[in-house]
Amino acid sequence: MQADNLVEPPKMARVRVGEFGWIWIATVVLFAISAVVAPGTVRPSALIAILPFAAMLAIVAVGQTIVIQQRGLDLSSAALMSLGGIVVAKLGFVTGSIPLAVLGTVGVAALCGMVNGLLIARLNIMPIVATLATNAILLGGITTLSGGSPMSVPNALESFSHSGVFGIPNTLILSVVFVAFVAFISAQTVIGRRFIAVGATPRTARAAGMPVLTYQVMTYAAAAVCFAVAGMLYAGFIGSASQIAGNDFLLPGIAAVVVGGTPFSGGRGSVIASGVAAIFMTQLGILVLSLGASSAVQLLVQALALVLAVTLRSVSGMTRKKTS
Repeated sequence: MQADNLVEPPKMARVRVGEFGWIWIATVVLFAISAVVAPGTVRPSALIAILPFAAMLAIVAVGQTIVIQQRGLDLSSAALMSLGGIVVAKLGFVTGSIPLAVLGTVGVAALCGMVNGLLIARLNIMPIVATLATNAILLGGITTLSGGSPMSVPNALESFSHSGVFGIPNTLILSVVFVAFVAFISAQTVIGRRFIAVGATPRTARAAGMPVLTYQVMTYAAAAVCFAVAGMLYAGFIGSASQIAGNDFLLPGIAAVVVGGTPFSGGRGSVIASGVAAIFMTQLGILVLSLGASSAVQLLVQALALVLAVTLRSVSGMTRKKTS
């Protein structure tokens, strides 16, 4: 037998998308469908109009992503987003300085997030229960601050939210900075690698001497800052701050994380995929509304997208186990 006959013919190379790559394909497909079914939604003017909302949703999704990576879920995101708008408006008028108002708002949000983290990590309260309770308390505080009615925001904040650089909205620029910064920290630093380890196996991380409590508490603090920043941008964009401003971002924010591929099992996750999924969810909502559906149907479609993403991930996981 000749040696040449022992060499197997080359196999066809397999294209591997990866667990966080499917959202890119899904987003391209969605825009292609939109171009056929509702071409008005993909015109340049329409895309420029939805980009700020997609950017705000991406910032919310960043916060939810890092929390889910720690096996949690933050249902106080809606109240924290509303709080961000109310507090920055109050402080902006009182101090006369938007930078000081933003810093003060970030500080308040971080403290609220730390309370969430301590309730969950120190007192072992379930994340859903703890953040729901915090959400209710924050809504009470917001109602007291605002008097139960929308508040106007300083002109400087409104101007920042509506302006941009070379035609690129400031909200989009800030969103990209958030996503890139968190992605860099997670993938390229010791803190990021330890963060992933704590989320994947807290007991092992604790045995290795990692400050698990600190990581878990600070995760909720960082997430709260993300929600508050999104709330400040939203308040500036619409020109007012209200106690219900964050409600429309709660379900889409969680859905963006799940659709982006971040599992609830902790550890693994991708804020970049969550950011792309935020664009997907925003365009999906616009497409549904453009077809004449109501807001209720839009929420139903978003919920179905979330269920479908979880189902596909479960089926994919079962398939990999059987083939391994």
